[in-house]
Amino acid sequence: MIAATMANRSTRKMLLTLFWCALAFVYLFPYTWMVLTGFRHGVDTISVPPRIIFQPTLDGFRHLFEVTGFQKYLFNSAVVTVASVLLVIGVSAPAAYALAHLSKRSGVLLVAILIARIIPGIAIGVPVYLLATRLHQLDTYQALVVINVAVNIPFAMWLMRSFFMEVHPSLREAAISDGCSEWQVFTTIMLPLVLGGMLATSVFVFIGVWNEFLFALILTTSVSPTAPLAMLGFRTQYGVQWDAVGAAALLVSTPVIIFAFIMQRYLVQGLTMGSVK
Repeated sequence: MIAATMANRSTRKMLLTLFWCALAFVYLFPYTWMVLTGFRHGVDTISVPPRIIFQPTLDGFRHLFEVTGFQKYLFNSAVVTVASVLLVIGVSAPAAYALAHLSKRSGVLLVAILIARIIPGIAIGVPVYLLATRLHQLDTYQALVVINVAVNIPFAMWLMRSFFMEVHPSLREAAISDGCSEWQVFTTIMLPLVLGGMLATSVFVFIGVWNEFLFALILTTSVSPTAPLAMLGFRTQYGVQWDAVGAAALLVSTPVIIFAFIMQRYLVQGLTMGSVK
């Protein structure tokens, strides 16, 4: 009887292990294929059946840096992303604090913020393009930063509001009773308590801005296009440069993975805030 029970447990463990291995394979296969594409010749990528064993090459990376100047697009992405994340967090944090602890009738404003987030980007593409044209801001960093900040503030505000609401109101009331101003309560008491949530929000905003494609396509041409947009150039009338596409995709995805890996402690902390009462 005991032997049969142990055998059943071993079988269950083995089936679960196989299931998780299969799930990990399906989940990681696109990224693995992308990495392989960056290190092999284009003919190996499109061969039928696909070649798993091939002669590694760095031709795709050489083409990126020596022919297309891909480092310029990475720099543009870094400038737009860092500026956007700082502005989004800088505006959203005090707004979320106010919505969580100061405003008693914020329902209409929260619904309006949610609606602004739900509207698809393509629906406002033409007005944004016309406005940028009128203001002579086409193909500039500031145009991309402003639109990315506007798009991401509703999401950041909603997310950070939930973190501020986890802080009991009596803590603020006690600080106010002791003579603290609202700004002192916000900067010296509230921000340290929601630091994990704020950093988790910055990770999500960073990923969203770094991968943003639509508004970069609408608002930029030659001066400030970002790295995701530059990948369109590898599809020409002569075909697709698969080695350059794979190398560019690897370079574009690597900063996001590194940033998320560095911030994973705060990401998990922020996502689990309030899960245990």
